[in-house]
Amino acid sequence: MRGELHRSVTFKDKLPWVVRWSPDVHTLFVDYWQIGSRSPRQIGFLRDTGGDIEPITRDTYRYSTLALSADGKTLATVLEKSYASVSVLSQVGHEFGEPHPLLSQSRDYNSFGSVTWGTNGSLFLNNLGRLLNLGADGKNQTQLLADSSAGIRHPSFCGANYLVLTWAFHGSTTTESIWRTNVDGTSPRQLTSGAFDMFPVCSSDQKLVYYIDVLGGHISRVPLDGSGKPETPFAMPQGYSLVYCGLSASPGGKMLATPIEESSSGVVKIALFEPGSSSPPRTLDASHYHRGESGLQFTPDGKAVLYVGQEKGVDNIWVQPLDGSAGHPVTDFKSEQIWSFSLSPDGKSLAVLRGHLDSDVVLLQESK
Repeated sequence: MRGELHRSVTFKDKLPWVVRWSPDVHTLFVDYWQIGSRSPRQIGFLRDTGGDIEPITRDTYRYSTLALSADGKTLATVLEKSYASVSVLSQVGHEFGEPHPLLSQSRDYNSFGSVTWGTNGSLFLNNLGRLLNLGADGKNQTQLLADSSAGIRHPSFCGANYLVLTWAFHGSTTTESIWRTNVDGTSPRQLTSGAFDMFPVCSSDQKLVYYIDVLGGHISRVPLDGSGKPETPFAMPQGYSLVYCGLSASPGGKMLATPIEESSSGVVKIALFEPGSSSPPRTLDASHYHRGESGLQFTPDGKAVLYVGQEKGVDNIWVQPLDGSAGHPVTDFKSEQIWSFSLSPDGKSLAVLRGHLDSDVVLLQESK
């Protein structure tokens, strides 16, 4: 019977995360995500006669994991609510002072969101289906891109004229590819067609876009004008693999930084790749590195890398000098997770998207 169900059902527009069979094997319960939707994961079921997933939950909360009682009449899951804020911190000496909130306690943003400084002092804020431009004071919001059936992630500037970004499931595809747009979001052009291409950044001459090919497990590059095919310019150091948490290009274009993990120990380091060099990358300590998609970023002088570090369950921005001296935090948050951050081009302001998830175990019971 299981074989019959798998032959009759396709998940062309839904991504199942957790599945559980009913005791009589006539129903398959699913924790799933509607591909391209801005809605979070929901709970649904499939009948053994085939067809599509029928929703049990239809709300704005995220459901993670799924357990089924022995009699098949009660489902247990974890309901998660996200709360986020966007703040700007000004430089005070070698650190950053108190956060000035721009958006507070918003449920519109979560760990998939990002904040990025523009070249004109404005901020770019996105969460899956939307990309907004807003003033440094949080006002004058302008929507640049909106795609209710897709995910827009990891926007990055290529000079003053272009944006590069990850566009997931655009045009009813099931892939995450690298795209280029004008800085105002117009004239989109697809640059890659890989299954999972993420974290694009431009070379200093704005001729190439480097990105992480997650499926291939390496850093690739492609011409910004879309005239060529992807290349793989770097070899990963032996015994290490990519962490898939971000990619940053130094201001002069001489280095690319990305976190890598030692396969045997799980220790995370920051790898510094040099375009045009056949030498293995140099590595820096990043013992406090907090996994996620918060990314990392070179300082404007190119002498250090910023990343999200965690101590005692609290996230802060850490600076790691390239000379190998000890890293240290440059913010002093006492709570919450940092989902994204961006240092302004002059290095004097730090934009941070922070938040937390409230989780509750809930029971979904069969109605009479």
